[in-house]
Amino acid sequence: MTALYVKRLLLLMTVFYAANAHAGERILALAPHVCEILFAIEAGPDIVGAVNYCDYPAAAKNIPHVGTYQRINVESALRLEPTLVVVMNREVPGVAQLEQLGVKVIESYPDSFDGIFSDIRKLGKATGREKEAKHLVSRLGERLARVRAHRQELVSVFYEVWHDPLLTAGGQAFITEVLHEAGARNVFADVPQDTPQVNVEAVLHARPQVIIIPSENRDVHARQSFWESWFGQNKVKFIEVDPDLMHRPGPRLFDGLEALQEALQEVAGK
Repeated sequence: MTALYVKRLLLLMTVFYAANAHAGERILALAPHVCEILFAIEAGPDIVGAVNYCDYPAAAKNIPHVGTYQRINVESALRLEPTLVVVMNREVPGVAQLEQLGVKVIESYPDSFDGIFSDIRKLGKATGREKEAKHLVSRLGERLARVRAHRQELVSVFYEVWHDPLLTAGGQAFITEVLHEAGARNVFADVPQDTPQVNVEAVLHARPQVIIIPSENRDVHARQSFWESWFGQNKVKFIEVDPDLMHRPGPRLFDGLEALQEALQEVAGK
């Protein structure tokens, strides 16, 4: 951007903020879980811009995109006259420029259930939906308590984050906590990484009872056949999960948690 262009943008933003000092926020929701949280606390109508994969609920699909969660198109974003941007990481290219122009920035990338509850309350406060956020946290907390109350003996699992290269969840990954709450023991929980690369031999040596495969850009049946060729027929069980319910740290993660617990208890009972 040229210096003259920036000056003009600053003037326009100043005029806009002065005219809307008491209006609701105009939000850029720059991560899928952020969209889902905002809609869940009834702040969805305040979202003026989003990023790729912000696709839930259905209304989110109609929100203009201003880039990805890894890079923002600043000019497209500014045309939407935002007052607040919620981003996974302040280091995302474009965020600093928006902040310099007076747009408030909030980070949201929870890595625990407590973190999800904290971020819901934080976004509730930022959007004037504190009451709605409090109620949502209460409901989700009750669901988590029920899952914990019904947790049975831990089943050892291998979680196939990706197949080429072969990636799994390590001890630093939030998914390891999710697995534990559902009643599973991640066989690679001792690896002090988020998403370590492993080989087939390491998986065989870990001897998981269950292999969990997210249905994300892969043929799940082909992956099951691949693992059966190594373990043998009926030597390991499989659970297919919806990645949108397992990998987004928002309200729908609790749907994924409950579904996973049910699936684990079903395979354990066979």
